[in-house]
Amino acid sequence: MGEKKRNRKRLYSIKKLQLAMIFLFIVPILTLQLVQNAYSLQEFHSEMEQNGEGTIYLYQRQLESDIGRIETSISGYWAQDYSHGRLLYRQSELNAYRYSYDVITEYKALMSSEPTIAAMLILSNENRILKGTFAEATTTYEERTAMWEYGAGLLKQWEEDFPKSWFPLSMGGRCFLVRFFGNRSARTLCFIDLDQTVKPQDAPHFPEDSLMLYADQEGNPLTSQALLADHGIFLKTEARSSYFSGRHFIVQNYSAVTGMYIVFLEAYPGGLHKMNQILILILFLSAFILALVPMLFLALKRWYLKPMEHMTETLKKIRSGKLDARFREEQKVEELQQLSTSFNEMMDEVKNLKIETYEKEIQVQYAELQYLQLQISPHFFLNILKTLYGMAEGKKYDKIQNAILMISDHVRYIFHDNKDRVLLDTELKHAENYIRMQQYITSHPIRLNIRAGEEVREAMIPALSIQTFVENSCKHALVPGKELVISLDVQPLDSERGRLLDISVSDNGPGIPPELLKEYNGRVTFEHREEHIGILNVRQRLYLLYGGQFEFACMEGNPGTIFEMVFPLDKIHGDGNAPAENCVQRRRICDENINC
Repeated sequence: MGEKKRNRKRLYSIKKLQLAMIFLFIVPILTLQLVQNAYSLQEFHSEMEQNGEGTIYLYQRQLESDIGRIETSISGYWAQDYSHGRLLYRQSELNAYRYSYDVITEYKALMSSEPTIAAMLILSNENRILKGTFAEATTTYEERTAMWEYGAGLLKQWEEDFPKSWFPLSMGGRCFLVRFFGNRSARTLCFIDLDQTVKPQDAPHFPEDSLMLYADQEGNPLTSQALLADHGIFLKTEARSSYFSGRHFIVQNYSAVTGMYIVFLEAYPGGLHKMNQILILILFLSAFILALVPMLFLALKRWYLKPMEHMTETLKKIRSGKLDARFREEQKVEELQQLSTSFNEMMDEVKNLKIETYEKEIQVQYAELQYLQLQISPHFFLNILKTLYGMAEGKKYDKIQNAILMISDHVRYIFHDNKDRVLLDTELKHAENYIRMQQYITSHPIRLNIRAGEEVREAMIPALSIQTFVENSCKHALVPGKELVISLDVQPLDSERGRLLDISVSDNGPGIPPELLKEYNGRVTFEHREEHIGILNVRQRLYLLYGGQFEFACMEGNPGTIFEMVFPLDKIHGDGNAPAENCVQRRRICDENINC
């Protein structure tokens, strides 16, 4: 008796251990909270980066498209225009003047349709001619003078080789994008006004603290130089990057067409740029707390985890058929000792009970099947009621009358018989009727393509097994302004186990979320759900009917989603029923492969 009292004094209560753990884990939990905040900050940074990249992509494409048109036009002049071709050779003074006048006239016409062009000069070394035209509304006298002097210098010191790509050049205190066109004896000099290109800050409601600018390959700004200097912003030279400078977040991308960086910057919310120092402090605190975790873990492992591991192993032995396995009753924790004693007593009683009969398992499976069949019908009826309610709100009474007629045909199919399987041809006609109903109710273009031979149309399949997938596409794959195309493909397969039926349902919608894709391809379970029950219940029903002979797969299409089912092909018998088989005998592991 005294020995039992001494053993009882050495027991520890889980309640006391919980109180100790609460105090020991307060700091780690706070640390995790701070780390979560840092992660949220990183996500915010990622969103800003994506926003900047999207803006750059849009306006970079516009800029490169404009430059592409200009390049095509000027190259076409040199390839096809008569006046350009004559200036390649020595002409009389009068002809040279006339041809250059025709060229300048064409340049003026081009500049009137391309507002980004600041100036165009024609240089002919053979005729020692320099002519040009300028966008006087967008350029200053100093800039035009600098451009003319630049062209005169090139004509004076003529070089047969010249750059074949765009490059930035400062003229009169402002940067322009410049390129040569032509050949060794004559060429065109085109100046692009970077300030006249389309930029997001030109929009009326664009934020004032955000803008897009250009920089050369050394990171020197070509536009908005004064603003960058006032805010202490310095640019880097990475081809594609995002970084902080001053109080601004910068995203930039290199354009190989223009030879410039396209830079987008926006003011970062105040104070968040100082978070790096806080994160360093959090890191040191986390390291200190982590050093305490092993000590706490050793205590938990000795008094709690080790006994729990032994209990887990004991349960595995019992599950494998070793009903004599028992928990250890000598425990350090009082509650664990009470649990061990109660469990061992319970197992002694279970050992004397009879095992459930074979017929009992069959009854349970049929009960589950009936429940699943009932669970699908309310899911569809609720959708119908919501649709009718919406039309009633819009006072579309004539549509309601016609919709009720189509819906009555649909409901009549569901309740026409209580058999669990119907002809595939009947199910396909039901799916067609459902599409017609959806087309009428929603007024959205929907097309159903069915490919099924006469051989498989006489097969027996579970009712609503195809309609559920068609309904899922109509509900989740609709894209405004785009026709929804649903394809049904049914074909027989030959395997070592006999004839199989392969049913594939696909659509051209936006696809399926990754979490649902993972769930649909996972193991079949019978947990109660409040949402996404339709497709999951079809899997459960077919699993109960066919067991391991049923295969299911959900895949991402290009575009859309593809559902595929494979199960035994049962033909209709003389009495109108498919062959009845024992569900339990057919129930096997779902992930067993079918060799077709």
